[in-house]
Amino acid sequence: MVKKNNTSIKKVGGFLLGFGGLLAASAPALAVDLNYGDGPEFEIRYSGYARATMGMSLQDHDETPADDKYRLTQARATLNIDWDIKTGPLNWKVVTRFEEEAQTDYLDDLEERSADLLGGPNPFVGNFTNGGSDGGDYMNQYNTLDEPMDIIREIYFDYNVTDRLFVRIGRQQLVWGESDFFQAMDVVHGYDYRGRLFYENNEEWRKPLMLFNFNLDLAEYGGSLNWFIRPGWDRDEDMGSSYNIEGGRWIPHPYRGVDFTQFTDAYDTGHRSADWDDMTYGIRWNGTWGSVGYSLAYLKTFNATPVINPNGAALGVPATGDLFHLDQVQGFTSYGGEAADSGKLLGDWIYPEIDVFGLTVNYFSMAMDSTLSAEIAYVPNKPFNYGQLQSDLPGWAGIREKDVLNVMLRIDKEFKWMETLGTHRPSLSSIQIFDTIILGYDDDDEIVEFASFASPKKEHTVYVTLFTLLNFNRDTINPSFVIGTDATNGGGFAIPAVEFVWGDDWRLKVEADLWWNEGDTKKNCPAGSGCYAAGNSDAFGLLGKREHSAGLMDWFAEDNQVVVKLTRQF
Repeated sequence: MVKKNNTSIKKVGGFLLGFGGLLAASAPALAVDLNYGDGPEFEIRYSGYARATMGMSLQDHDETPADDKYRLTQARATLNIDWDIKTGPLNWKVVTRFEEEAQTDYLDDLEERSADLLGGPNPFVGNFTNGGSDGGDYMNQYNTLDEPMDIIREIYFDYNVTDRLFVRIGRQQLVWGESDFFQAMDVVHGYDYRGRLFYENNEEWRKPLMLFNFNLDLAEYGGSLNWFIRPGWDRDEDMGSSYNIEGGRWIPHPYRGVDFTQFTDAYDTGHRSADWDDMTYGIRWNGTWGSVGYSLAYLKTFNATPVINPNGAALGVPATGDLFHLDQVQGFTSYGGEAADSGKLLGDWIYPEIDVFGLTVNYFSMAMDSTLSAEIAYVPNKPFNYGQLQSDLPGWAGIREKDVLNVMLRIDKEFKWMETLGTHRPSLSSIQIFDTIILGYDDDDEIVEFASFASPKKEHTVYVTLFTLLNFNRDTINPSFVIGTDATNGGGFAIPAVEFVWGDDWRLKVEADLWWNEGDTKKNCPAGSGCYAAGNSDAFGLLGKREHSAGLMDWFAEDNQVVVKLTRQF
């Protein structure tokens, strides 16, 4: 144990030295303006930040042998540089990011658990690939500096074709919609949830894409027309949202350290119903009607959340088939008539193509002194995993398509608490309600929120969030508070935080990420516990105890943590 502590000190020490190097590399913003007579103008400017992020668990996790309370779960260094370049009529934007993590002892333990799964007794003997998608290197899911486009997050140029028509071409982010925590229309891109789940600024975790983005000003009609084309030139890893299916720190319990890519194809990007090379596109009208702002949009895009396309033949082969309660192998269905990869893999994770029809409305109410916003997105034939709810792999019976309506309602209001609380200026608060409605709902569909969790998805899934930000001492002390609850299944989260500001450069933010639930968590099934009639090896516990009620907030039980972020802006 002493050796491991020393190792941890060395790792974190190296991380801090690396962050110090980033601070030394950062300098005041550079501006170069060159104009040679009547020749083209050239100007380059840059700005950015260097940041250290440290996360510490406040609770023990069942998946590791050590006591995880007060252990570091994250030690990350980030250098982000934004470049603004003018070359004649073209205005360029380049966003570069360099990130590196130290492998904490907690991640070491998860990696060891993943390695044990390959060699130890388990119900999937012979069904594993060699080391999963990362080849056994556990930190590949967090350190993404292997390719130039891992560093160059965005690179695009703007050009005014006419006084009315504007075009942006290149790798970029395009934001549609009004939602914050749960996306309805903001689905042009996926998100990378492997590092910090959903607590971060969306801009930092949204995955940029190669787009041709046009905007036509039609002021005489009270609005503008925005449309984009994504030709399909992006990398496979830019597809959809990325989750810790490799078994990292933000895969839901009890799957920490369970690398699903060892017995599934990490992401099948060539499936005929989910081919990442297919062109996607969208069009949106932004307008005003009196004092009401609104938009109408249509999107052809990919389902942001992956679904498992199971290989029914492989799942029916093992002698321990009773473990899965597969009464009929033919009960397994494949998506779009195309089966998952054959062989020893149990299935493929895919992002099926979907259509989205959307409407947004926003209005400032003088009577309420508040901004009211609404967003409605209709998604026909949205894919869900379903079936086998009594098994150890619930939802792995295949994929069903259901029409879905996503509805968001929000109120933003500023409160003048300067005299009562001593704030420096009015404080912004926001309440948001997000409802996912399954049209034509039927209990017999046995739809689940996510494969491997047996809680049936309800006809309505309602989340409520509240956000407030206070500013003290001329915006140098800024507390904030976020709270959210799953009104349908119970449970929720709270994020109290405070940011301290020194001058124009330094920021220190301390936050607590706290969860509560109703005890419906999917727990481990330890050796000798009698969880399964088909044997009691520790490997069986990797799938956890069977359950039928663990919802989204229950997945992250025991995940209370403190996160500290030190940032130097330049």
